[in-house]
Amino acid sequence: MFSFKNKLDPILSHALLSNLYENYRVIIYCKSLQDKTIDKIKSLKCDVIRYIPSINCICSILTSTAIERLLEYPQVSYITFDSYAHLCGNSILASNGISFQTNYDLTGKGIGVGIVDSGVYPHSDLLTPNNKIKKFVDVINYSRYPYDDNGHGTFMSGLICGSGHGSKGMYKGVAKNSHLYMIKAFNKLGKGFISDILFSIETLINESDDFNIKIILLPFETLENDEFVLSLFSKLFDLAISKNLVVIVPSGSNKNIRSSIRGIATLSNCITVGGYDSTGLPKIYDYSSCGPFKKQDKPNLISACVDICSLITDTQFVSEKNGMKLYPTHLTNLYTTYTGTSCSAAFISGICALLYENNKNLCFKDTLALLKVSSSLINSPKYMQGSGIVNLEKLLP
Repeated sequence: MFSFKNKLDPILSHALLSNLYENYRVIIYCKSLQDKTIDKIKSLKCDVIRYIPSINCICSILTSTAIERLLEYPQVSYITFDSYAHLCGNSILASNGISFQTNYDLTGKGIGVGIVDSGVYPHSDLLTPNNKIKKFVDVINYSRYPYDDNGHGTFMSGLICGSGHGSKGMYKGVAKNSHLYMIKAFNKLGKGFISDILFSIETLINESDDFNIKIILLPFETLENDEFVLSLFSKLFDLAISKNLVVIVPSGSNKNIRSSIRGIATLSNCITVGGYDSTGLPKIYDYSSCGPFKKQDKPNLISACVDICSLITDTQFVSEKNGMKLYPTHLTNLYTTYTGTSCSAAFISGICALLYENNKNLCFKDTLALLKVSSSLINSPKYMQGSGIVNLEKLLP
């Protein structure tokens, strides 16, 4: 059916040959003439979801006929499925948790953390004594006001910059005076399209100067090692590094066996954080994906991720109706516990906010080197933990 096999993702090619669907949500990589390609898609009566200019990608919903026509255009280099990424971690019903308490003067004041997640609930710990949510963008439902119908993004936000107002400081975030730019790219089931995520990362990079964003937290995992998709993430990570931003990702939720790490966690231009269980003798969390990968230290380091306590969400809250802003009701319970390597990545994001407050000129290599030299190993193989656990007394002034 198609004569341009090298332009088509093999899985998508199989789906087309088998006539599995009427429409396909895809990512189109155009090396040039992106505007003309968009016009062609519209002329074929197909929908353009979004355009990501920094990596020359178009996301669209196409018919098989439209895909066949686009493959004929020389500027179209590759077409692949727009697959899903998944938020890392598992909900925990246990009421016990851990809190971050140590003596240090830094609070992350003025430092912005960009997050791509399920949104953020206007929790009192994020609004009191001042509003930490500096900007909220919703690429799923396009609401103008913060909400979180899953809960994951709010939990991560609390780990980074929760004030601890509702717990008298017990469950404050690592960098309580940092602030957030949250982009909701994951739905209530914790699933997000790759194209939405790429668009969100580009948006955070482009607006980083406006909100003093120094850290981009991506608390999710991609489960495939698709070289094309990973190359798109890598290009954006390089763009972030060029602006002195650091990208932080969790190692993922595969079993902690040798070489189980996958997806964006394997990229060399981000900081990959695995998880360990600190509820007894320190040991690697059972579902913290491990290296080695291409002889790299992946994960780069680890932090606690089991029974972590942070902010709860009213997942039924709707922030906007008929164009009017709605306000949340009072929550009876303010906190919950959660387990997963996304907690580890959020913790390190908060630590990096403290580092940037102390030295705004740090670059990616500086930040990673500081974290690694301040870390110590636990009694587990190196492929599970990289440089190990960050020792805050060594790291912070």
